[in-house]
Amino acid sequence: MDNVYYAPGMPLDDTEDHIVKAIALKGHVKATAIRSTKAIQKMMETHNTTNVVTAALGRFISGSLLIAENMKNEDDTQTTIIKCDGPIRGMTCVCDSKGHARAYPIENDVETTYYRPGKINVGAAVGNGSLTIVRDIGLRDPFVGTVELVSGEIAEDFTYYLAASEQTPSVVSLGVLIKDGHVEHAGGLMVQLMPGYTDEDVDYIEKRVNGGFPEITFLMEEGLSPAKMLDMFIGDPEITYMSGYPISYKCNCSKERMSDGIAALGKAEVAQLAQDADGITTECHFCNSKYHFTPDELKKMLEEI
Repeated sequence: MDNVYYAPGMPLDDTEDHIVKAIALKGHVKATAIRSTKAIQKMMETHNTTNVVTAALGRFISGSLLIAENMKNEDDTQTTIIKCDGPIRGMTCVCDSKGHARAYPIENDVETTYYRPGKINVGAAVGNGSLTIVRDIGLRDPFVGTVELVSGEIAEDFTYYLAASEQTPSVVSLGVLIKDGHVEHAGGLMVQLMPGYTDEDVDYIEKRVNGGFPEITFLMEEGLSPAKMLDMFIGDPEITYMSGYPISYKCNCSKERMSDGIAALGKAEVAQLAQDADGITTECHFCNSKYHFTPDELKKMLEEI
C-alpha cells in the first residue's frame, strides 16, 4: 500500500473492506469512500439474492455505511429504510458506530433486467417510494428524516436525502459489479460541502461531477483504493486523509435478544405462545439464524414479564 494514501485506523491492506475519510479544498469539502466487496458478497450469500437485489441492497448498504460514518458513541445506531412499490418491495439496513452493517430485502428473488449489457436496472426493481433514516445517537429522541425516492437507483436517492433532510449539499456515487454469480467489486464515495464553502467550491465540485467521472466499479476494476478514488475525484493536491476503519457485514442477533423481542409482545401474547406443545422458532431477518424456544422457556419468560 502507498503510504501517501493511508489514513490512521484503516487496514494496512487497502484491498480489505474499509472506509476512509478526507478533507480538501481548504476544509470546505469532506470526502468519504468505501470498499464493501466482501460485505456485499456475504449479504448475497446470506439472503440468496438475485443479481438485481444484490446490486440494489449492495448499494443501499454501502450508502448507509457512508452516511453513518459520523456516528461516534459506542451505542449509536442508524437504521435506513426504503419502502417501495417495485418488486423488491423494500429494504432495511442497520449500521453501528463500529463499521458493522446488517440488512435484508423484503423480496430476495426478483428478475434482473438491464439498461444495457452489464448495467443492471436497479430503478425498475425499486420503483417509487420513500427513504427514511433513523439515527439513535444517545439523545432524548432519535433523529428521523424521510424523503421520496427520486430515481430508485439508490445513490441519487441518498444525495437528495442529504440535501433535503439534512441540508448538506452532497454527491453520492455507488456501485456493485457482479460476475458469474459473485460480487467482483462494491463500494462508493460521498463528497459533502462543509460550512463556509464558497460559490467557487460549488462550481468546482459540479464540474467534477459533470465531467464524466467514471463509475465506481470501473475505478475499482482499475485497482483504485477508496483513498485513490477520493484523490481522483477531488483533484486537490492538498487533500488530507483524516481517518479510516474496517467495515463488515455482521449481525448482532442472539437468543437473548430474540427473547427480549418475544417478551415485548406482552403477557397475553407470550401466554398464548407458551401453549404450543412444540414451542416456537424465531428467525432473524438480517442473517436467517433460527432460535427455538421450548414451552418451558416461554413459561419462564412469562413469569419474568
